[in-house]
Amino acid sequence: MLELYGAASDEVAGLVKLAMEDQQPAWWRQYSDVLPQNFARFLSLESDASRILTYESEVVPGLLQTDAYAREVLGQHPVTVMPYEIQQAARLRVARQARLSGERPPLEFDAVINEAVVRRRIGDDGVMREQLERLLAMARLPNVTIRLLPFSAGAHPATNGSFTLLEFADEDDPRVVYLDSLVTSLYREGLREVSMYQVTHERLREKAMSPEDTAAFLRTLL
Repeated sequence: MLELYGAASDEVAGLVKLAMEDQQPAWWRQYSDVLPQNFARFLSLESDASRILTYESEVVPGLLQTDAYAREVLGQHPVTVMPYEIQQAARLRVARQARLSGERPPLEFDAVINEAVVRRRIGDDGVMREQLERLLAMARLPNVTIRLLPFSAGAHPATNGSFTLLEFADEDDPRVVYLDSLVTSLYREGLREVSMYQVTHERLREKAMSPEDTAAFLRTLL
């Protein structure tokens, strides 16, 4: 049809390639039995993103969690109540971390984490020690930045909760804000809304510890 309408050969090749890629099953479909409603869209966005800015108030960001920590967190979620579901959901969470390293251009990941996250005991001492060590290891990657927002920072612009802002290499792709709750997921793409979250993350970074001080703090906790 493209040839019939006189499309240029390079355009034909590019569009055919896109069509073929679209027919390939997404890697996360093998976890469809434990995927929360609307989360498949987030996985698609995360796979294509070039940069992610996130703030977490309760738990370690999924891309930085260990398997044991993820199992403890998921074990408290009403959606993943059976042992098999917890195991599958934890595997999915760990599989997502391939974006931070690997053959593709690694994802630039900038996380601000509330001090309560590393203070809260998730699992036993071994689980927490492994998780803190993982944070220190991930922070050494050139494409990962971790900052801790200390209690001493006082009031901050994200008291309403956690959020994730995804940016893409293609400037034509709009930035997207992802908000997760117990029963649903929300996506915000309006220019004004996205800009508000971008400014919020900038202010959180200003209030947070430096990456170097964050690492020193984590070593003290260890």
